[in-house]
Amino acid sequence: MNPYRFNLTLRPVPGGPVWNRQVSTSSARRSFRLGIALATLTFVAVPLLAQTGTVVGRVTDARSGVPITTAQVTITGTSLGAVVDAEGRFRISNVPPGQHEVRARSIGYSPAASTFIVEPDGSTIVSLTMNESATSLEAVLITGAVGDTRRRAIGNAVSTVSVADVVGKSAVNNVTEVLQSKVPGLTLMPGSGEAGTSTNYRLRGAGSLYAGNNPTIYVDGVRVNTRSQGNYTVFGQNTSSLDAINPNDIESIEVIKGPAAATLYGAEAAAGVIQIITKRGQPGRIRWDARFETGHSTWPESMRPINYAVSTAARIADPTNYPGFIGTQAGDIISHRVMSESDALRNGGIMRSSLSASGGGDRYSFFVSGARDNEEGVNLNNYSRLGSLRGNFTFTPSSKLNFNTNLAYAQNHVRLPLNDNIAFGLIISSYLAIPGRKYPYPAGLNYFTILPAVANTYDNQTRSDRFIIGTSANYTPLSWFSNKFRVGLDMNIGRAELYFPPQPAGLDPFSARASFDLVNTKGFIAQGRPLNQDFTINYDATVTRDVSSSLVSNSSFGVQFLSNTYHRTDAYGQDLGSFGIRSVSSAAVTTGGEQDTTQKSIGFYVQQQAAWSDRLFLTGALRVDNNSAFGSQLNRVVYPKASLSYVISEEPFFHFPAVDQLRLRLAWGQAGNSPGPFDAIRSFTTSVVTGATGTSSALRYGSVGNPNLKPERGSEVELGFESSLIDGRLGLDLTYYNKTTHDALLPVAVPPSTGFAGTQLQNLGTIANHGLEVVLNATPLRRSALTIQSMITLSTNHNKLVSFGDNRAPIVFGDYAPVQRYQVGYPLAAYWTQRVQYDANGNVVKNAAGQPILDPNSVFMGPSVPTREMSFSNDFVMFEKLRLHSLFDYKGGHYMFNVKDWRRDRAGVSWATVNPQANPDEVLARQFPAENWFDVQKADFLKLRDLSLSYDLPAAFLGRVADRATVMLAGHNLRIWTKYGGADPELNFNGGTSTFNRNDSWTVPNPRRYTISLALGF
Repeated sequence: MNPYRFNLTLRPVPGGPVWNRQVSTSSARRSFRLGIALATLTFVAVPLLAQTGTVVGRVTDARSGVPITTAQVTITGTSLGAVVDAEGRFRISNVPPGQHEVRARSIGYSPAASTFIVEPDGSTIVSLTMNESATSLEAVLITGAVGDTRRRAIGNAVSTVSVADVVGKSAVNNVTEVLQSKVPGLTLMPGSGEAGTSTNYRLRGAGSLYAGNNPTIYVDGVRVNTRSQGNYTVFGQNTSSLDAINPNDIESIEVIKGPAAATLYGAEAAAGVIQIITKRGQPGRIRWDARFETGHSTWPESMRPINYAVSTAARIADPTNYPGFIGTQAGDIISHRVMSESDALRNGGIMRSSLSASGGGDRYSFFVSGARDNEEGVNLNNYSRLGSLRGNFTFTPSSKLNFNTNLAYAQNHVRLPLNDNIAFGLIISSYLAIPGRKYPYPAGLNYFTILPAVANTYDNQTRSDRFIIGTSANYTPLSWFSNKFRVGLDMNIGRAELYFPPQPAGLDPFSARASFDLVNTKGFIAQGRPLNQDFTINYDATVTRDVSSSLVSNSSFGVQFLSNTYHRTDAYGQDLGSFGIRSVSSAAVTTGGEQDTTQKSIGFYVQQQAAWSDRLFLTGALRVDNNSAFGSQLNRVVYPKASLSYVISEEPFFHFPAVDQLRLRLAWGQAGNSPGPFDAIRSFTTSVVTGATGTSSALRYGSVGNPNLKPERGSEVELGFESSLIDGRLGLDLTYYNKTTHDALLPVAVPPSTGFAGTQLQNLGTIANHGLEVVLNATPLRRSALTIQSMITLSTNHNKLVSFGDNRAPIVFGDYAPVQRYQVGYPLAAYWTQRVQYDANGNVVKNAAGQPILDPNSVFMGPSVPTREMSFSNDFVMFEKLRLHSLFDYKGGHYMFNVKDWRRDRAGVSWATVNPQANPDEVLARQFPAENWFDVQKADFLKLRDLSLSYDLPAAFLGRVADRATVMLAGHNLRIWTKYGGADPELNFNGGTSTFNRNDSWTVPNPRRYTISLALGF
């Protein structure tokens, strides 16, 4: 009997959350079956005939002798390895007979290695000691690298975040919070503080006006889609499929930030690449980890403004409409803290739990996990409920061959309230209400459009089932020839529902969405069925040759195929007739819509890398791409790359006692940003035409298309160095980058003579970005009683629109006022304002009617996104048991349009307009509709992003209950220091999308969060 043959049987679970759900398209069923078939590749094996041995050992800290529980141990030149247990011990089986090198790696330490000999059926014992280091040149990277993938050989900057370390000392909700303030050059712009909403990512500034600026995301080598989960967008709020990934399942995240590093990813990587690497098991006993967390989030009263009103004789005489003025005198000022009613806001509860197991045997390893995450928002009709399962499996039939399979499933359920750009949202209703006034239903006292009780009946829910399935095979038939084949699928099956209940007497509390072209008088329902699928196929091969005793050559080549398909069907119904009816088919008036998009690309690359004495590395590469979104006249695009890495500190002539390691880096490369699936194609659409003979469907022109359309081309130079100083106590990493986008897509008006309307995208523009990125790691004190570890990150970005490529005028835009523009010589989407005219004495110039006169000249204010960012984190570890962690986050150099205060001034409820001591001219200017200079404000801020206190319980206290346990008290977004007039300048209405519009509108700010957690290990 073959001991390496497995039988795999899959049976549906009756009533389960996945198996009993019918997917409406045969494409989804085929994709899922294909994914399961790919997973079974793991169980194909060839029995190993040769006798092997075992190596066992322990990894410890060279200074203290304590075990390094985060170490990973590998046998050099093979795929064999293990992770250590709680005592730092490891065991690696199936080691071929002969001499080998065992190597240990861990973040924060220099690698350690030892040579040993294994006899057939024998066992060898080794001991490895590791020294702390601020920089690890031997760390193996995954993202954007082939050939020799050690950090020392890579000529570009790669930021690595140890997620296990982040989760262990702070209360993070999702992937976005894991990355927040950890990666210099990565700007995160949250769209809302509501639970379940998304964030816009931007690496090294904006390089495109119309093709998008979000980086490409991979999970274990499988490209994943980061579009919304398919929710109805609620006038600005969006959901994120990326944040459905459980942070407890992630080992690390690697970030490459621009074309210089992303060339090998081709025509969809100019905005950078983020690779999420999930945890894997290692041979050894089964290791269980559990985590339980509870807490709440809150919108503090101090972050909500007070509305003011002056008591007048007319208001006092009208107690029906102005009950709040009863008992006041004319001239009195009354006030009301917005949204202070008990049914307006709540402390949102948080409950999270996760359980994982990892381990393995001689030829296999596994990591399996399950998690449940329930989070309530501060609005009563906002929550996010997430459940996830993961299984990562490795099978190693021989030292030359292994298989890896990753299976992940997430079920997400998000409910969003009605906020942002809508008059019947609860925030705008409260912020613009005259205190003490009772407005007619569905409004009321202190709410001018809608009461909390009515607003809370608004129901916008999105459910999604997401599968990420990947299988890879690593085969090294010869010591100098390695191969890797990977295939994967990311599939997201969504169900969105938007519901407005009918109201008494035909009232219209929510109004209708203009995009639906419906009138909501008796209730409204929308049902959406989005389906997104991404396929990834990769093949990479590397040939390694020792040209001489000092020169090593790595020649690599590969191919990548990517496919994205998106299908969505929507059905709308109005006039539901009854509060209890929630089906489109029961509505009196129904409409619908459908959309399909497909985009495919294929790319080939070659790379040559030369290494001299394992310290000087030269790399050159070419990537050739073709994409279905390119114009018909474009067959391919070519992206080159070159880089140099020089570990100069290992040269014999280098004698600087304080410098442990110094590596110099230089890289240049190009990558693309593809247009949309249909931008290059001439399209047609249909419309309903009613004539004398009846109603019929007619074909009409859609978009003109562009057969010469090509991807935007990003070109970047970056240079820098990494260093470890003073016996690893200090690490300094510095990078300068200069990035230019050529052939930027811009819309050009179509001549009416063509018979088409609208615009045509053309490759015309040029955009430039440059900046500096710095990371400083320090361990100023290292004692058993107290260890202090600090990290400072700093980044700058200077963005400029170099050219439109034609003679067009500046493009002016804005959601609420024309305060942003694209103008040559200035940052993209910078703020420009107009203010009223003043005379020489500082008085407002007025017309004959006594109204202010607006200055016709716009004033440049500044960029709309941060130009400088800095974070400062500290860890104080006492007696190796008690840890105090803090993270401060600064962003500055930019402006924000404070729409809330702009509208409150115009409504006359702000203190600036009610204050009896206010200058009448200033009040007049603030209330002038076209005036916006007062409210485009500097948005610099400093946040106490994280603060936590954790304690590792003593083993004597745990007994047999667990091997280890940590209790943590944590807070998130605890304090903000800013001169900005609003509550939170980090917030951006519509920030969950890739648009440039920046507004602090009617959106919940990032809430404060308090949690307590318990982490157990068995």
